[in-house]
Amino acid sequence: MLIQETAIAGCFTLTAAKHHDTRGHFAKWFSKDAFAKAGLCSSWAEVYASESHRGVIRGLHFQQPPADHVKLVYCLSGRAIDVVLDLRYGSPSFGEHIKLSLSAEEPVSVYVPSGCAHGFYAEVDHTLMLYQVSSGHAPSLESGIRWDSAGIKWPTDTPIVSARDRALPELYTFDSPFSWS
Repeated sequence: MLIQETAIAGCFTLTAAKHHDTRGHFAKWFSKDAFAKAGLCSSWAEVYASESHRGVIRGLHFQQPPADHVKLVYCLSGRAIDVVLDLRYGSPSFGEHIKLSLSAEEPVSVYVPSGCAHGFYAEVDHTLMLYQVSSGHAPSLESGIRWDSAGIKWPTDTPIVSARDRALPELYTFDSPFSWS
């Protein structure tokens, strides 16, 4: 497994070796030993999946302390533009975001550290995303940043966005509870 840090401090892409044979292909997406060796969280409390139509934006989501969590994100079917936004005061990448291409074609996942918001744009119908999180869902602490308030260039100006995500606070009004440690 190739683990590479991104421009967001503590955020990594993880590329699994993909093995092909006459049946198709096989890839190991997660290795507790490889994560531990790299100093990454390897204990997951819950796993979620979402399927989205082309043109959907989900996010930018996170949970506030004390239920904040690390997130590991995969694209199992389809293709997505994945976004991570750093909300940690004092971080060398505070207020910055990255965009990554995730697809079912390539075994690449994204490790999103606590204190970062996450979202994605589904480029095709039936985009299936899987998320592993290090803490359980805490509805009273779930939060986010409005998708169109962080300077992210999305592929469309008219995405399909939930009412909940449209009501999220804009980045400039958000008082972050996260700090760089």
